[in-house]
Amino acid sequence: MKQWRGSAAGERPSGGVPPVGARSYWLDEALAADPGAACLALSGDVAADVCVIGGGFAGLWTAYELSERAPQLGVVLLEADICGAGGSGANGGFFSPSWTGLSALCGSLGESGGVAYAAALADMVNELDAWVVRHEARIDAYHEGILYARAGEWQAGPDEETFRLLEKHGYADRLRCVNVAEARSVADSPRFVGGVITPDLTVIQPAKLARELRRVLLERGVRIFEGTPMLRVEAGRPARVVTPAGSVSAAQVVLTTGAWAITQPHFRRAFAVCTDFMVVTEPIPQLIEVLGWTSHMGVADLREMLYYLRTTPDGRIAIGGGAMGIVYGGRIEGRVLSSPRLAEMAAHGLTWLFPQLEGVRFHAAWSGPMDITSTALPFFETAPGGNVHAGLGFSGHGLTSTKLGGKILSSLVLREDDEWRRMPVVGRPLATVPPEPLRWPLVKSVAWAFESGDRAQEQGRARGRLPRLVTTVYGQYGAQNGAIRSE
Repeated sequence: MKQWRGSAAGERPSGGVPPVGARSYWLDEALAADPGAACLALSGDVAADVCVIGGGFAGLWTAYELSERAPQLGVVLLEADICGAGGSGANGGFFSPSWTGLSALCGSLGESGGVAYAAALADMVNELDAWVVRHEARIDAYHEGILYARAGEWQAGPDEETFRLLEKHGYADRLRCVNVAEARSVADSPRFVGGVITPDLTVIQPAKLARELRRVLLERGVRIFEGTPMLRVEAGRPARVVTPAGSVSAAQVVLTTGAWAITQPHFRRAFAVCTDFMVVTEPIPQLIEVLGWTSHMGVADLREMLYYLRTTPDGRIAIGGGAMGIVYGGRIEGRVLSSPRLAEMAAHGLTWLFPQLEGVRFHAAWSGPMDITSTALPFFETAPGGNVHAGLGFSGHGLTSTKLGGKILSSLVLREDDEWRRMPVVGRPLATVPPEPLRWPLVKSVAWAFESGDRAQEQGRARGRLPRLVTTVYGQYGAQNGAIRSE
């Protein structure tokens, strides 16, 4: 097994994880490449046909879809920070389908609904490819699929029901089982004992996608106001979105603020807010020699609290996962965004999966908030008045589901009775989460059970009776509460 060779003098000590930054490495890189035209904060009162609140992927794709279908509409987009500053610019950059979890999707949405939703997500991957070409978007996109690796015999792959459903509905070629040699030919981890590959995944630089969406929207005449948080939405016709220094009066309002929507009373039991952490290495000149990782195929392992990793065009590896932060009451600030332990857990994943990289230097660490529903599915809801809509709960899988969500929300705004409006995720969340102060300790217990069980099995030990019990209870709760729309 080939080994990584040392570090140059004056660089970060081997294995050291830097402090968690306020911005993601992706966003810093995207802004350095092209800061884009200035979008000043809103000052005064303006009118629009549609006001989109939130400059992450859900809001950006919604504004884009509206500009495609109804270019005559006047669209205003409000963002509290800058476009791409939240979870949209901080994730792993996996534009992925949900084939590996098809049986769970069908358990929540019914067989026809689950298959239709999974197929629609897979279609979004190809649509992104076409979008990149059409708009000459520079987002470092590589449509080369992903290896879901079994990093040890204790890691199970997709269940038999998933493969049965794929075969039944004509998608058998979407997941291909691979043996040890095939898995290690993607990236040479001595941990890999097999896995599955799907071709339906594009690796991207997520913050660059957010900024390119912003560019295209500005070119199309969408008015974007950054540094403009929403204070409240006043119902009416038109509705009024109040900000610190002005307001937007709009016939239709779309709320896509992600985890920050937890501050709205209506959504306090719709999802839990969690944080995920990522790290990225310094460039590794010997990457191909040491790991044989010659492609831009994504890689994830199949533990409960999975690790996900990918290479970059300049020879780095970015990795996240292995642990999760739990946010009490949705207070997205302070230590929940800067935990050294959680960043170190992400870094641990790299050297555990690839011990030949022991001593590799890490360049940056960051975190991002996630709005995680009980079923890990998003929801798209319209208020009783009919002119305020929300798309939330993307649960850390937001790249494909927000593109699909932009189509759904546009159909809700335009009152179109089409395939998007009939998606089975339209409506209230499938299940609620417990209220605080119960939510934090309960979700924390589940995260602990996943993480501690994974670590035990990494070390060749059993998961432990208590982690197994917590995981079983959580699975039963999800099965019971996730079958509301099943057939």
